[in-house]
Amino acid sequence: MQRPRGDEGLEGLDRYEQMVNTFADQAKAYWSMWGALGEPMIRGIDAWAEMQRATLQWMRQNMGNQS
Repeated sequence: MQRPRGDEGLEGLDRYEQMVNTFADQAKAYWSMWGALGEPMIRGIDAWAEMQRATLQWMRQNMGNQS
């Protein structure tokens, strides 16, 4: 199995980031309907999304370092 390189790899990362953002937005909208009870879940979603974005940033920075 070949690993995606160049534009294919970046395109995949962009699509994944879009999926993360969409999921986080929709999940936060759902939990915001619960008012104060949903606040801990919203904070958890924000932390999860930020962790995913940090991983994506690291992957983008290191894609060119593979031989």
